[in-house]
Amino acid sequence: MAEAALIISVFSALAAIASVVVAWRAHSFSQKTHEESEQQAKNLNRRDLFLSLYEKLCDTEQIRGRRVIREKCRSEPKARRLGNSNEELARAAVGALAMLDTLGLYVEQKYVEQDLVMAEWGHVLVELQEPANLFLQFRDVNGQKPWPHFGRLTQAAADWAQNESCSRDQPGRAR
Repeated sequence: MAEAALIISVFSALAAIASVVVAWRAHSFSQKTHEESEQQAKNLNRRDLFLSLYEKLCDTEQIRGRRVIREKCRSEPKARRLGNSNEELARAAVGALAMLDTLGLYVEQKYVEQDLVMAEWGHVLVELQEPANLFLQFRDVNGQKPWPHFGRLTQAAADWAQNESCSRDQPGRAR
């Protein structure tokens, strides 16, 4: 009888251990699933934010503002004239730079992926870097350049473009 009780106790203990192991694994699985769901939601939010920014950057007024910067800021005197004016063209340029500064902020804060931004907007940013810098020279506010995120974003784009150029120049190197 004692042997039977011992055997039952051992089986009960093994069953309890098995229950704990199953419960622990179920909890671990549940936690992992929850973390994966949160990561998927975060990625979807980042994607949606990027798409929203992309749509805004494709707005006709944004395109116009970038074109104004490229065409009207080819030299320091032209950039000074535009930078010191309050006309509609200057407002379009300011609006485009403000939006690109927001894009730069979002990249810095990792709200959107820098690689994705560079793949879609890197060449545009590189093209704007020099004329925008000329324009910004005359838009200093109290000794501080406005749109600091834009400046860092265009520098990152220039570095990215240089790396892209190097990887295209080397045969057999993956892009």
